[in-house]
Order: sequence, then structure tokens, then C-alpha cells
Amino acid sequence: MKKPRSTFQNLDKDKQARIAQVATEEFSSRGYAGASINTIVKRLNIAKGSIFQYFGDKQGLFWFVFQRSVEMVKTYLKGVRDQSKSEDLATRLKKTLNAGVHFINEHPLIYRLYLRVFFESRAPFRDEILASLRQYSLEYLTSLLEDAKTNGELRKDIDIQKSAFILDAVMDRFLQANIVRHLDGGLGLYGVKLEDADQWINGIIDTLVQGVGGDQKKQATTLNSPILILAAVEAEVSELIENIKPKKISIAARKKFLTGLLGEVPVGLLITGPGLVNTAQGLTAAIEQLTPKLVIQTGWGGAFPGSGLGLGDIAVATEEINAHLGVEAANGSPGLEELPFNLFSTDKGDYKNRSSMNEQLTEKAFSIVQGAFKGQPLRVTKGPFLTVSTITATGKTVAFLYDLYHPCMEQMEGAAAVQVAFLYEIPFLEIRSVSNMVGEQDKEKWDTTRASNNLFKAINAIILNHKAFI
Repeated sequence: MKKPRSTFQNLDKDKQARIAQVATEEFSSRGYAGASINTIVKRLNIAKGSIFQYFGDKQGLFWFVFQRSVEMVKTYLKGVRDQSKSEDLATRLKKTLNAGVHFINEHPLIYRLYLRVFFESRAPFRDEILASLRQYSLEYLTSLLEDAKTNGELRKDIDIQKSAFILDAVMDRFLQANIVRHLDGGLGLYGVKLEDADQWINGIIDTLVQGVGGDQKKQATTLNSPILILAAVEAEVSELIENIKPKKISIAARKKFLTGLLGEVPVGLLITGPGLVNTAQGLTAAIEQLTPKLVIQTGWGGAFPGSGLGLGDIAVATEEINAHLGVEAANGSPGLEELPFNLFSTDKGDYKNRSSMNEQLTEKAFSIVQGAFKGQPLRVTKGPFLTVSTITATGKTVAFLYDLYHPCMEQMEGAAAVQVAFLYEIPFLEIRSVSNMVGEQDKEKWDTTRASNNLFKAINAIILNHKAFI
């Protein structure tokens, strides 16, 4: 294959880019046979002989233009592949096809140049060019499929090469239909807007992945009645995220939502964001989407010194208390009096700012978690959890809240989660690990690594024994 000569390589980058742009426009609009060197040099305002000094002949110029375009596409796709490394197969394929649509919109001449070669039999190096493009596409898709197989997303007997071929064929055809009217088939793909293309992409990839995904029976169970786990931020449940396989990443209420298997048990993991509103909004959307059999609120928490808990210890909630919901005391004393009306009601009772957990479920969870840490230097306890909207930062407030409620943990989501779960009549547990002591604002004194590791062991033990709760 011909390469640009040193005379071209010695030109400044702007001049090289200008020559490439004008040549790309000519070849993409008129094809190889119809392209004119005279037109190109006239637009560039250079001598015709310069082109031959730079590239040898018309074929050399064409090869340079095409190879430059291919490298741009490869760089574009490499970024998509590398940045989506931690995501599930469906998401990575959707991002790849979406990137293709965006690239075509940003560089329409480059894609038209590809189509010229694809449909023009007289284009030089046509067989070599098309073979190399297909090979690169297959290698790219094979790498995604192999990652997915390693993560347990595909059937063990799946043929990676055949799967890559099917994906390549469908994805290439979709992109062609976006540009070539007669390939549309009346489906409305020709010239489709970017926002409308997303619906097509999601539908196509979901269909393809369902055809190459894991065991269909297992796949169905991951979408129906899983155990739903809630956490405010990803860092709290990083080890859980790593162990959910196969993993599908989607969005619920504009929040990251993972579904898959933890061991053999179908689970959903929703990253709600901190606070009451985030939790209530996210949990409601997830419940409406999946109808879970059990809801588990988890994450880090601050331990009250009077609870006896230390960094890394585990607590199971017996009650959720909303510390900032009530009526200001008439006599001006600190603290809040109980609401004069119910916050919500279910068949099992009326609730104001305190929600007691199901005692039987709590005892089972406490026993299972205790067993998971048997013989280890770690304390597992149970007791009231305090939900706050203002993080406690002074020793005076710590002492006041403990004297008033005798809680073991402070956090910001539990009161919302229990209310939504109770309203939907779904069994609910809250289990947290101690990342810090309440009132301690010096992050150097926190131990989030130990808290996350112990939290995974606790939640994993509950999931393994899920039949005790549902």
C-alpha cells in the first residue's frame, strides 16, 4: 500500500489537514473514478505536480485520505470501548452504535467516502480496504463480547465469532440506512434525528443481546421480583457492584440502577443519592419498575458513642426515627414534639415520625449477620436508626439526640425508604456499617474501606439466606 512521501510529511499540520479535507470532499462527493485532481489542486491553489510529489498518483492520494479517515474512526471507537469498560454488554453496544450515529453527523463526508468504496467496484484497493474495516469491526465487537463472557453475561456455549458477525452486520446496516434512502425500507431510519435514533438503538441492541445473553430462565428472574438494595452513593456498595454478575446498568428516576445476580439470587441495586427526597423518588420508581420481594436500605452510617459501636461494626435497624419531623416544642425546649396527625397509614398501623420494623424480620437479619461475623473482632448490634436532614456536628447535639432517642446510627435516607416500602407493603430491612462516629467531621478519622468490606459481607449473607425473608 502506498504511503504519503516525505515531502508531504514535512508540510505543516494545517496544510496537511487542508489537503486531506479537500481531497475527502472530492472523493466522497464524486467517487474515485469521478474525482478530479485538477479540481482538488485548483481549490487548494497549488501546482498539480505537488500532488504527485506528495502521493505519487491519484491512487496514493485516495489511499491516504481513506486511511486517515479510518484512523479517526478507530480513535473514536477506542474511546467508547475504554470508557465503557466497567459497564454491561448492552450498554457498551448502545454507546458504540450511538457513537457511530454521532460520528456520521459530525463527519458526514468520511462516512460517504466509506459508502463510495462499499458500492463502487472500481475503487482502488477496494477489497483490501473493506476486508480491513470488517476485520477491525469484528475485533472490536469480539473484545466487547469476550469481556461480557468473562463477566458471566453470555451463555457458556456462545460462539463469540458468530455473535460478533451478527452484531457487525446489523449495526453496519443500521448506519447505512441512516444515510442511504433506499436502504431504509420505509422504517424511518433515513436521516433520523439523534434523539429519535436512541429509541432505535435501544430496541435493536436489546433484541440482539437477548439473543446472545445468558440463560433465559435466569435472565427472566433478574427482571421479575428481585431483592432491591438501596444505597446513597456507589462508594458504599462498591464491592456489591463488583459481585453482581451478569450486570445490566439502566436508569430509574434518573438514577443509576443495576440488575443482575448476586450468586444465584436476582437483585436490583439503586444508587439513590443522599437524603429523603432522592430516596423516596428513586425507590418509588424502582418498585414500580420491578416489584421487589424485599427492600434493603444499606450504606455507611455514623455511630453514636453510647451505642458501643466502633468503626466497621454493623447495625440492624429496629426502628426508623425522623429527627427533623414534628412540632416545635411550645415551651421553647429543644427537640420536637410528635405530629398531631398521621404522616401515613397502612393496614398495619398509623405512622408519624417513627416507624418500627417487622420484629420477626429484624431478628432473622440480626441472627444471620451475627453468624456471618462469628469469631471475628467485630460487633453486630440492633437498635433504632435516626434519620437526619442536618448532619450532626457538635458533641452537644450528639448527646442531646442520644438522650432523647437512644439511637445506634445516624443517616439521611432510612425514614424515606421505610415509608415507601411500608406503603407498598414490601418487607423492609435496614443494615448499615459504621464509617465514622456521629459528630466526627475529620475524614482522616473515618474508615470507609473497612465499612464497605464488612457491609458487603453482611448484605451478601442476607441475600444468601433470602428465603428467610420472602
